[in-house]
Amino acid sequence: MRTALLIIRRLVSRDGATMLLAAILAAALCVGLGFWQWHRFETKRDNARLVETNMTADPVALPRVLPDTDSHLAGADEWKQVELRGQYCTDPDCVLYVRNRPSDSSVGFWQLVPFTTDQGTLLVVRGWVDVAESSSVPATKPPVPHGTTTAVVRMRDAEPVLKGRTNPPGQVQTVTPSVVAGQLPDLDGPLYTGAYGELASESPAASPMPASLEGPDTSLGPHLSYAVQWWLFAAFFPVAVVVRTRRQILDEAAESDSAPGVEAEHGTAQGIEAGDGGGHPAGSEGEQEAGRPAAPSDRDPRRGQGGRTARRGTSHEARPSRRRSKDEEEEDELLEHRQH
Repeated sequence: MRTALLIIRRLVSRDGATMLLAAILAAALCVGLGFWQWHRFETKRDNARLVETNMTADPVALPRVLPDTDSHLAGADEWKQVELRGQYCTDPDCVLYVRNRPSDSSVGFWQLVPFTTDQGTLLVVRGWVDVAESSSVPATKPPVPHGTTTAVVRMRDAEPVLKGRTNPPGQVQTVTPSVVAGQLPDLDGPLYTGAYGELASESPAASPMPASLEGPDTSLGPHLSYAVQWWLFAAFFPVAVVVRTRRQILDEAAESDSAPGVEAEHGTAQGIEAGDGGGHPAGSEGEQEAGRPAAPSDRDPRRGQGGRTARRGTSHEARPSRRRSKDEEEEDELLEHRQH
């Protein structure tokens, strides 16, 4: 409890509040990024469910999806299956090829042919064909069925126009009905301009058929895992600040607990040095106060030197030993001779 209060005090201080504010801002950013990834996950999940529902539902009539030839495809009708009954335009000028369309690991063309019904004419992508090795043209040109045909197509919204591109003869850059119409001969009915269809099946079918188109990508991607990761990062920053503050407080407490022991040990060492240095002078004064003169032996060179060394021991700085002069040695010899 006491540590928790110290942590709170430290965090509300100036430095602690600055660090905590930075952690909160970083956490808020991570939370926002997590919700951004979550919304992307929800969008992909909803689109995948819609695609699955539309592609597995029974085909409907074209007017239910496109009431008029200038109607645009609603988002809820993307990939919805529609049944067409009519005939393809078999004029060679009607068969166009859409450039730069991938299939597996290759790039080729889509075969695009108008399909005329009682309501109007809808552009239909019949499938994918490979590109010739020598030039950027289709390697093959599959035949188009003649006569009355029943086709089931998956509805797609018209593609946007690619500006600055020119269309070679018999080829187009995008499936944009309003642009494609300029390369088609006169059609029997009005052209639907807001959508086109991708062939799912046709009867009777011509042979050989173009390669079937790949279905839509319904994978959800890594957005959900990214969202969880961002939210974990958001929790990390405040927790890291609290843990760091707690560790600082515990380290400071450990240093303060060890400080009195060090001071006591240092004071004891100083007291021992002071006692050793003052013992000999105190004894000399006691002997003088008792009326007994100091014995000449007390002036023994070695004891005298030791006494001086002891007194020097009270100094914090070590002093180098001094060599005795010749006069001092002669004086000591004279004193010893008189004693004997």
